Amino acid sequence: MRLNKKALAILTGLTLSTGFSATAMAATADSFSDVPKNHWSYEALDYLAKEGVIDGMGDSTFQGGRSMTRYEMASVVAKAMQKKDISFGDKAVLDKLSAEYAGELDTLNKKVDANTKAIKDLNAKTDKFKVWGMARVQAGDDNGLKHESIYSKWATEKNGDYNNRFYMDLEGQMKINDHAVARFTIEKNARYSDKEYVARNVTVRDSTGSVKYHTTWGDFIRTPVSGELRDMPDMDTNHNGSISNIWVELQLGPKHDWYTNIGRKWNGIGMQNLLLGGQVDGIQTYHPIEHGHGWWMSAQYWKSAADATEYELEYKENATKDGYEFVGAKVYARRNPVNATLDFWGPLGKYVDANIGYTRIVGHKFNNNNDGYWYDTSGFMNADLAVKLFKDFKVTGSYVKAFTNQTGNYGHGDRDLAVRFDYRGTDLNKVGTWGLYAKWMNLGAFADLGHDDEWSTREPTFTNGIRGWYFGFKCVPAHNVEWETLWAPHLSEQITWNNPVKRHILRSMLDFHF
Repeated sequence: MRLNKKALAILTGLTLSTGFSATAMAATADSFSDVPKNHWSYEALDYLAKEGVIDGMGDSTFQGGRSMTRYEMASVVAKAMQKKDISFGDKAVLDKLSAEYAGELDTLNKKVDANTKAIKDLNAKTDKFKVWGMARVQAGDDNGLKHESIYSKWATEKNGDYNNRFYMDLEGQMKINDHAVARFTIEKNARYSDKEYVARNVTVRDSTGSVKYHTTWGDFIRTPVSGELRDMPDMDTNHNGSISNIWVELQLGPKHDWYTNIGRKWNGIGMQNLLLGGQVDGIQTYHPIEHGHGWWMSAQYWKSAADATEYELEYKENATKDGYEFVGAKVYARRNPVNATLDFWGPLGKYVDANIGYTRIVGHKFNNNNDGYWYDTSGFMNADLAVKLFKDFKVTGSYVKAFTNQTGNYGHGDRDLAVRFDYRGTDLNKVGTWGLYAKWMNLGAFADLGHDDEWSTREPTFTNGIRGWYFGFKCVPAHNVEWETLWAPHLSEQITWNNPVKRHILRSMLDFHF
């Protein structure tokens, strides 16, 4: 009679870790009688200890001056039975002991089987639900927060979500079956610098210097919004601690290699997410190309989850109040388009990777009117190339072209360009690892479908074009902890349709992954 290795490991952990102490065995050995001190089993165990088959007391014997229960005796025998390459004489002694304690050994086997099943059931339950995520402490300076524009109704909220804050991203997974899981994310911003949201009254004058209107504290676009209010559910619905994304991941097809997502989730297109890098609703499927030498394809049908709210301000003449008085506002939504994407990526040799794709706008109207974004744009083309020039150094170039009639006042409004340089990198499991990066970007006003990039442009700020460099450093000071500092000394950003403004950013982030 032999116990398998897994059973023995459980048995050893439960019964032998304390050196056969009576305390450790008390809960299970009460029903077993003591073995008399003059029983031949003690002499047999003493012999096996001297032979090195089992561990004895300090003098290599079992002459400890105390009696053992039959349960303890069977445990020692079970352990000895796992030994290999023992002599014929030692085996004969073990056979005699196993015959003597056959009943107890059978009881041990049953207990081990029950424990094994319990552990298996527990593992199945813990595998069904998993959580992980990241908590961030972030601080810095961004003069974009200070920019005021009489044309921008979003100026008072500019970049407020992204500079000084505590942030947590909690992700979870619930197993449905072997080829399907349900996923969710919960995001929370807790901002600690209310000055980011305090607005000032603004007086607007015409070309002759006469006052056109003067905002009041009742004017909705200038009402101060504190950090506390911004964390309320109706003020920041995507980062208020409620579930922000929920989707299902499926493995479809006869080989279960069509990896498909359905629902609302963060999604990126391209190596640097230049065309898209944000929250979307839709369906995406990814599939390795058979005999494609490492190439993959994806087909996606989606819509950005972030529509924009537009306001039409209404004033009437009132001689007692600087000539005009604010009456109210009309509110309507400008819809992001519905898109279909086909994307391909894979290696071009040992040191080069490539990505190329096309996105077709298949729906961009709302209420049968051309009041959505990109209403005269038919689609986009995106391409990326990553080259490993030498060890630890990589260059990635990305390009997006919009097929549109729209043009921007600032640069090429129908294209995005980005070049990134990476030296080394971080590994959360290796303390002391570090990396450097630099990136240059030139984003057109109409060349992408929205993204939450490193300096928080586009959807959060409704920027119409941006150019410039930024530089960064990362390191791992402790296990699962990453420090990052980003510096953008000189960005040229078009907030309005007039002249661009100058923007600089210095931002540090300390991330705790769990």
